[in-house]
Amino acid sequence: MSNVQSCYQCGKCTSICPMRRVSKTSPRSSIYNANVYGLETNDIWTCLTCGRCPIECPQQVDFLNFIKEERQGKTPLHVAHLGVFTEFSELSSKLDGKTPERSDSKYGYFPGCVDSLDLFLHDVKTNFGEITTSSLKLLDKLGIKPQIMNMKCCGHDVLWQGKKDVFEDLKKYNLNYIKESGIDTLVTSCAECYRTFSKDYGLGIKVVHISELLDKLGLNVNDAVTYHDPCRLGRHMGVYEAPRNALTANGVVVKEMEHSKEEALCCGVSNFMNCNEQTKALRIARMDEAEATGAKTLITTCSKCLAHFNCLKTEKDSVKKYDFDVVDLTVYLARKMEQT
Repeated sequence: MSNVQSCYQCGKCTSICPMRRVSKTSPRSSIYNANVYGLETNDIWTCLTCGRCPIECPQQVDFLNFIKEERQGKTPLHVAHLGVFTEFSELSSKLDGKTPERSDSKYGYFPGCVDSLDLFLHDVKTNFGEITTSSLKLLDKLGIKPQIMNMKCCGHDVLWQGKKDVFEDLKKYNLNYIKESGIDTLVTSCAECYRTFSKDYGLGIKVVHISELLDKLGLNVNDAVTYHDPCRLGRHMGVYEAPRNALTANGVVVKEMEHSKEEALCCGVSNFMNCNEQTKALRIARMDEAEATGAKTLITTCSKCLAHFNCLKTEKDSVKKYDFDVVDLTVYLARKMEQT
């Protein structure tokens, strides 16, 4: 249960809310209306669940859990991309899955939903599947030959969309798959998968984001980049230094944006619910910050951030052109490794 009763309506959350920059969204009001009047407000759906307000709350109110509870069993205002990814997860939860092809490796690597992203987001000119191939190349360089975990979607989006029943079906299958695989370490390159397996599954095995391993590659890259902290890896999980260490340990200079780490601006797309003109304004603000660093590459560790930053870059009627690449951390390092 969330501890919203501790809220004393100071308004700190509203003052720092990214959506407040572009709308009348108010975390403070959504708590007040739910806690005092028992009313549901649209704010529970426009919330990006970016994790900014819990960090600053003087009462340590668990606003993320409050939003998750308020959404449960209700119908979202809007689901991006015609809801196709939600339907894909719901269908997957009902179908029979694969069984593990066991090996002696105690490491498992889960690619996430890169295949479905490639299938439905081809217009953003991003090869999401390259994240998987790059991750495996980097792990091989480290002497890790993992089992490929052909599981179902981790359920991140449906959980945050209020579809807990679908999430539980996906979770049940995945838990059994992991148990049968015999692994003791699950590696993922997706920030959302990492967050979900770490906090919402209760796995009982080690969950590792691949960025936590890549400082030992031993590359000598002469380059400068900027790095975008995804909400799920950063504020949700507190992993800020690992991606930076993965870059700097391999000779890369990281030029920080105006807002970084705990204060990083959100890309504006939360569990495929918010993808509109308001959240586009947040993406523009973030891309402008990246441009201001002078770096020719923007690195991130979240497939949704990757997709929607590149969408902004490639849209036909773009007001502004950004002259830098947006790539996943694993793809960037794997490409550099192959160049040496």
